[in-house]
Order: sequence, then C-alpha cells, then structure tokens
Amino acid sequence: VPIALAAMVLAFAVSRAGPVATQSSGPTQPQLLQQGRAKSCTTDALFERAGVVLPMLTICPLLAGARRLRRASGRTALQRRGRTAMRAVTREAREAIRQCLRENRTVSVLQELPEAALQQLLDKMTRMEVEPGKDIFRPGEPVNAVYVVESGELNITKRLQEGDVEESKVKLGTGSYIGELGLFYDRTCMEFVKVSEDQPAVLWQLQRDDFFSVIDDLAKSPEANVEECLVDLDSMEEGNFTIFVVSDGSGYSAGGAVDLALKQFEYRYNDKCQGVSVTSFPFIRYTGEVQEITRRAREENALVVYTLMRNEPRKAMVEEVTRATRPGENALRAVDLYEPLMASMEDLLGIPRQAEVKTSSLRPGLSEKALQMVEAIEFTRKLDDGVHPELWKEADIILVGLSRAGKTPLSFFLAQRGFKVANYPVIPDEEPPPELFHEDIQHKCIGLTISAERLHSVRSARMTDFGRSKSTYSSIENCKKEVQWLKIFFMRKGPRWTLLDTTNGGVEEVAAKVLKYLQKIKGVESASGMFSNPSVA
Repeated sequence: VPIALAAMVLAFAVSRAGPVATQSSGPTQPQLLQQGRAKSCTTDALFERAGVVLPMLTICPLLAGARRLRRASGRTALQRRGRTAMRAVTREAREAIRQCLRENRTVSVLQELPEAALQQLLDKMTRMEVEPGKDIFRPGEPVNAVYVVESGELNITKRLQEGDVEESKVKLGTGSYIGELGLFYDRTCMEFVKVSEDQPAVLWQLQRDDFFSVIDDLAKSPEANVEECLVDLDSMEEGNFTIFVVSDGSGYSAGGAVDLALKQFEYRYNDKCQGVSVTSFPFIRYTGEVQEITRRAREENALVVYTLMRNEPRKAMVEEVTRATRPGENALRAVDLYEPLMASMEDLLGIPRQAEVKTSSLRPGLSEKALQMVEAIEFTRKLDDGVHPELWKEADIILVGLSRAGKTPLSFFLAQRGFKVANYPVIPDEEPPPELFHEDIQHKCIGLTISAERLHSVRSARMTDFGRSKSTYSSIENCKKEVQWLKIFFMRKGPRWTLLDTTNGGVEEVAAKVLKYLQKIKGVESASGMFSNPSVA
C-alpha cells in the first residue's frame, strides 16, 4: 500500500461498520463525466468549501494521541427526513462513480486505494433519487456522509449571520461532491444544501461508518491474525514490550524496518499472545528531545531504534548510548539502523557522509510532489493548535487567530499543496509563547480576523453539535469582546504581520491570498511547497 494510504490508515483507522447498497438503472459513464473532473464543496462556508482532507495526517502514533472521532448515527439527516427513493445500480453507473472517486483530488486517499478496496466502497454506497426542493443538509445538522451527484443539480445557500439569508451562486452539477470532510471527523453543517426545484437529483451516498469499515480492514494485516499462540502461555513474561522509533525525518524507514522485523516474532508476539508497543518520535531536532526520549526508554526498559542524520540529535543520542548507567536506572538498549551501512559505504567510497541530505533521496519511490505533500502534512499535524513552538522557524507560514476562526482547515488545505504550516490559537489575556515574537519568523506570521457575528455563528453550531445550546464561549457578547481584543493584540504584538479577513471567504479564496503573500516575500518557488490550485491564476 502506498505511503500516502499508509499515513491515512494510521491516522484515521477505527472500527466501523455499515449497510450494503442496493442495486438498478442510471445514466451512462459518459453522461456522468461529461462535465469534467469533479468539483468539491463542503458544508462549512467559512473555510472548507473545497473539501479539505485532513489530514490528514499526525500520524496518530507519532503524536502519541488518538484522533477524536465520535461514532455517527447509522442514518443520515437526509434519510431520517424521508422522501428519498433507493435506486439500484447498473454496471455503467457504478463504473462512472468509480472513476469519479478515483479522480477526487480533495480526498486523496481514494486515489491510492487498491482496486478491491474501492470496489468495497462502491458496494457500501447507496444510490438514491431525491425529490426536487428536498434538503440535503441544513445548518446545525451533523455531517457524516459524502454525496456524489450522478444527475440533477444541488443549490447552496449560506447564512452569514443570524436572521440574514444570502443566496449563494454556488450550484453543484453532475460529478460534484459535497460533505467530504464528514468522512473523517465530526462536522456541523453551516449552509443550506438542497436539490434544485426544477428536477429530482440522483445521488450516491457514502457514510462515514462504511468508509472507515473499509479503511479499518486495510489496516489489519492478514498475517497478524494468528489463530493461536505457538508457545506456552504460562511461560510468558508479564506486561508488554516497548520499542521507540526515533528519527529526524518522518520515521518511515525506521518504522518499516521495525514492522518487518517484528513479523519474524509473530508466532509469540501478536494479538492472541503477548503484545509489543511501538511508539514513533519523528522530526527530532534537539538535544533536549533526545534526552527526554532516552529517559523514558530507560524507565520503560524500551528498545530505541533510531535513524538520526542531523548533527545535534545524533550527537546527543550517541552520548546517551555510550554514557555509563547511573544507579537506579536501567541500561539503555539502542540500535542505530544506519551506522553500520554508512561506515561501510564511507570505507568503500573513500569520502565522508553528509550530515543532512534531501529526504527524497531516502525514498526514491515517491515523486517529489508526493514527498512534499506527505512531509508537509506530517509537519502541519505535529504543529497543529500551537504545539512545538521551537519548530515554528521551520514553517513556511504561521497562522494566528481566535478559536474557530478557521486556522486548522486552512493549515491542512495548504499542507496538501506542500506547505509546512503552523498555527496558534490566541486566547484573550493569555500570553503566547515567546517564540511567536522571534525576529526570524515575523515575516511568516499571518493574522486571521473574523467578524463577531460570523464567529458567534460558527461557535454556536459547534456547541449545538455537542448538545450545548448556550455557553459563554459562543455567546455574541463574548465573541464581540474577543474580536475587539484581537484587533488590539495584532496592533501591539503583530504590527508587521499580514492580516486576512476570513468572515466571508472560503478556504480556496483565503489560501490564494496566502499564496500571493508568499510570492511577495520570497517567491513561491522558494517555499517548501507548490500551490497548484487553478483559481490562483
């Protein structure tokens, strides 16, 4: 399975289940695809109209945290409202939708799925005919499914603030998508999406539970399903064993080597017998990080497997490995995967190694574009929500704004284009870390502003999703107070930052403004990524 899929599986695989689709007639593949590549639209008018894909992608084990996904209802809001007729599927219609899924650029994992897995998704999709004027999504409803338009047209109406309804010009026709983000995590609808009054629409629905049931199956290695223990259970030691994978890159090579090596021991160490816990620490840069990892390794009696090329972390690791064991602590068990190979190559080639090399040379199977995307996504996930300020100097962009102002969706939209993005949520009267004001990163900081009314709308929808209709956090009074405080904060603390208003802008529009800013300060070719969105032209 390609690396992009592996990243998605590691980040999002959870146990899911769902119904199987029904079967009957429909348009031919040329009719479905005649309007070209599918155009995406999601339910958050603020920042996610283009269908940002996660993500995707701390790899959760790398952050030592699980992605928070609440189990969705077995039925969508559209199904609960009724007035939908389940339609059966012809081979031509199925093939047309298959091609649409393959060409979806926003849910990139669909491009990497094995054909058998894609066919499983098609089996789980429901083809339905929806009456003219029928609502697909309403503001405040949870989004837990993606819809693909086979025929007909959907109209989108967005409400900018309470009591104000503005008709949007956005129309979704044949081959369009809506609700992609609902496949990955809990979303609250911020728009009215309904079938055109002129004619019914035929839609294909894929629910989140069904999507993850396929992803979860891919995450399960058939070889790991050992039916019995081949050793005496009474002879086993108590507790699980631990392996730490440490890298100054993404950790793919070291993690892959560990996984391959563990397969040689599955006759004893598997789900039916005794477990081995593997924890990854990617993008390690500093001595303090290495010292903390090795301290934990000694406490947990873990094996450290490392691939460190950068001078500082490598020197720190060698010092930890070679130093004498202190009273009361365990000896450090560590393996340098690359040292024997590097030493032998130095001897053969007669020249010393370089301390740092381009990551692409370590993974020749990835194209440069795919490599940039994977690296940027991992970096962005690691630095989401203000963590690791010591790494902000490595980012291309640092987004600063209030909670629910759209920082994370914009970050991952840009990360999928190869940009390394950090974001920090400012909180009134709370002092940000000093790294935010370091002279070397001031030109990278972008402040995101938003109207109090829009912020109130977004936060209220989020609280409603959590079952809380009233809260100080989402009240219009508090939102006005925070917006006013933010203006003063930007004037005092970020006078050199570029400010972008996100009140009425979608993610593509705001991302295009960010790109223009990058071009202005250093030229987009000099950034770590390339923005390929045609709307920028």
